[in-house]
Amino acid sequence: MNYTCHSGGCPGADMEWEREGEKYGVKTISYSFRNHVQEGKTPKILTVDELAEGWFHVLLAEKTLKKNVESLDSPYMRNLLCRNWFQVKNSDAVFAIIKKFLTKDTVDGGTGWAVQMAVDCDKPVFVFLQDISGGAWLRYMPVVGFESLYGEIPKLTENFAGIGTRDINEYGNNAIRRIYHETFTVSYNEKMKGSGFRKLSLYESIRKDK
Repeated sequence: MNYTCHSGGCPGADMEWEREGEKYGVKTISYSFRNHVQEGKTPKILTVDELAEGWFHVLLAEKTLKKNVESLDSPYMRNLLCRNWFQVKNSDAVFAIIKKFLTKDTVDGGTGWAVQMAVDCDKPVFVFLQDISGGAWLRYMPVVGFESLYGEIPKLTENFAGIGTRDINEYGNNAIRRIYHETFTVSYNEKMKGSGFRKLSLYESIRKDK
């Protein structure tokens, strides 16, 4: 099975997804545009028509996020938002490292746009909230909003969007390392199933890795 990570090639979470994925043979496609500064090894330069397609989904996400994108005068900033759509469009599910929520249903910052686009087209969305004690994975549930996975670590899909904050911290980095490990190797917890050992929480797992 060949896995592909759809990302943005920006410093922080994007590049951590790419670097860690290389260890498992995961190809990363970094969606970009003319004159965009990014660090990904395999950029996909979007055309004018593709960016226009992305803008449609930016406007759709804006209705929920309640942000006035029409006030953005910079074509560069608009294109940054537009490229998010292709991370979502080409993925089976979205996995994002985030700093905070706007509401119980929405994510703050640039990552929030990609997350909302995924929600708008009913794709599975998992977020790792790094700025709480130890960090935690949550999944978006329609009507309910984001719900905790209570220490469970989700598994990556074959075509996934690996995205997130530029300001990734130790817990965010650890979350990316562990989700790759859980997806591509037989985890310690699976080996010990039925042995009387309980499943480690995410926080305990991070502490154990130190």
